[in-house]
Amino acid sequence: MNDYQQSLESCSISEKDTKDIKFQQSWQYPESFPDEDFLVDFETDDPERPMNWPTWKKLLHTALYGMATFAAQFNSTTMSPTAEHLINVYPIGEEVATLATSLYVLGIAFGPMIFAPFSEMNGRKIGVFFPFFISIILTAGTASSDNVAAIMCTRFFSGLFAGAPIVSTGGVLADLWNPAERATALVFYSFLVLSGADFGPIISSLLTNGSDTAWRWPLWFMVIVESWILLINLAVVDETYVPVILARKARNLRLTTNNWGLHAAHEQYKLDAKEFVTFHLLRPLAMLATPIVFFIALFASYVYGLLYVILTTIPYTFNLSRNWKGTVGTLPMIAMFIGVIIGGILNMLWNKRYAKLLSRSRGGSLPEQRLPLMMMFGWFMPAGIFVFAWTSDPNIHWIAPFIGITMIGIGYFIIFQGCLNYLVDTFSKFAASAIAANTFSRSIFAGTFPLFSRIMFKNLGVHWGGSLVGFIALGMIPIPFVFYYFGEKLRGKTPYIKLVS
Repeated sequence: MNDYQQSLESCSISEKDTKDIKFQQSWQYPESFPDEDFLVDFETDDPERPMNWPTWKKLLHTALYGMATFAAQFNSTTMSPTAEHLINVYPIGEEVATLATSLYVLGIAFGPMIFAPFSEMNGRKIGVFFPFFISIILTAGTASSDNVAAIMCTRFFSGLFAGAPIVSTGGVLADLWNPAERATALVFYSFLVLSGADFGPIISSLLTNGSDTAWRWPLWFMVIVESWILLINLAVVDETYVPVILARKARNLRLTTNNWGLHAAHEQYKLDAKEFVTFHLLRPLAMLATPIVFFIALFASYVYGLLYVILTTIPYTFNLSRNWKGTVGTLPMIAMFIGVIIGGILNMLWNKRYAKLLSRSRGGSLPEQRLPLMMMFGWFMPAGIFVFAWTSDPNIHWIAPFIGITMIGIGYFIIFQGCLNYLVDTFSKFAASAIAANTFSRSIFAGTFPLFSRIMFKNLGVHWGGSLVGFIALGMIPIPFVFYYFGEKLRGKTPYIKLVS
């Protein structure tokens, strides 16, 4: 007598009732469910596995997630040129007006701590686009606000929810591309992160030419653009996170075969509130406490903070030194964009060499081989800051500071890209959480630096104000050299390395 018959005899139900309880007779209820027999997984060449998707489909998903990231970053600087308008409309000073930008970026710092583990539990699609939708609603709230408190509050929470696409897109790229291809995809991702923030002030300055109430138009413009991006993504994008895909596949198999022993590894895990807080919510912070993530994130964060100093103060510095005003004062940001393109080309050329090294090793990723490009070109950023600072006199042709800004763009992009690649290669399984740790630290820098940058340039002048941040950037140049020679030993001591392996 099997266990099922014994259980029926022990229950006080009639024979008629037992006839109503019908089970599929095509399979026998097993005595146990060994994982190796019932665990649903992909074959190596399974077409449903995201890494095996056609190249056009992977490129499409990279572009669509990238556009969401671009829009979220674009929104971060869209209120930078409207500071003077806010000062004229409301009784606030320059520092308070700058908070409209800083609070959004600070919101981005805290958003990934929630949405990175959320995407790793529930899937990338819902983990990115549900928060993105809330960010759009809050941006509309900022545009319709009629007091300073409402503006600042909605800007912070808009940035909080905009952190989802910014951090989780890196995880999507880890889902889609193998290590040899991932770096080129991350070039595209990094390009969108920077170009979004770079073009925000230019477009915003064009939309705010007019009355003081015109500061609302850039925000309504963002609502329209982000809404279209959201609708397209919801209609086209498929899930890319393998554990969630397998969980859905296992559920479909159970329903179609009536074999309730089929399951996916992701379904075995039950998330409760305590574990969410202690493990998933705090995982990025725990990663940030490890030497690898801390110093790489510190390097990336400082250059990212300097990026926002440049983006938010270029119009101000060119107004001080050359009396360039309005949209004309934002045009030097095009030089930054040119530097980003050059940095992207250098990254793609290095990725070809990295792919050859990877094929020779016949193993996993080689994180330390991401660093030599930073070692060769990372000095472009501090050098560009010095060139920009000391060529800002009106008697020097404007092309000279433009060259300095271009050098900043090259150095910034190579450092940012190198740090991102290194973290994703080291923590590929928890790429979203590793990027969340990096995003948290860099957003803290980017949110606070603009608050004192104008005062610094005003009191010290463009020459010495720029030199101060340039000297600090110069002091961080040895970081990739240290990790190139000692990174493998440090990775072996990282508490997350067993989970990654």
